[in-house]
Amino acid sequence: MNSNIVTLQECWAVDNESYNIPDFEEISRNRLMGRPQAFGTINFCKLTVEPRITDRIEIENGTRIITLDLLKETLLEVKDYIDESENILILGDFNHELKLGSPLELFMLQSFCTRLFSPRESTTNARTVIDGVFGRIEDYNVEVFIYESYASHHKPLVIRVHEL
Repeated sequence: MNSNIVTLQECWAVDNESYNIPDFEEISRNRLMGRPQAFGTINFCKLTVEPRITDRIEIENGTRIITLDLLKETLLEVKDYIDESENILILGDFNHELKLGSPLELFMLQSFCTRLFSPRESTTNARTVIDGVFGRIEDYNVEVFIYESYASHHKPLVIRVHEL
């Protein structure tokens, strides 16, 4: 709840469903008709920040896999706010391999001046590195590690942020 922007990727949402996150307003979502599936993106913004975000884009598409273009469009919706923020963490299951120099990593660096804080270790039982933490933090030390989970296909990421 300390975040100003929350993006739910792969949220299994359809158009007629609404989600209530206290103190947040939904600012955009891509349109997904029909039954819930592992697709979809919804952006929420803290009510105190929402008036500063001017560009609202609705990504109109049918059911499709989450492409890098869709992820880029979703993040670019809130680019102005990210650019204004001193400290930013962008984390999640990106569904794109985070190998050194990957298209996603280059996009995050070029668009938001963020770097990958999480280790390049397998984050899923399928041995893929698709879960990550990108950030631009100046006055803090960010520590990210992965631990084993027997209850999930994805291994949890633990993030510790300490003042310098």
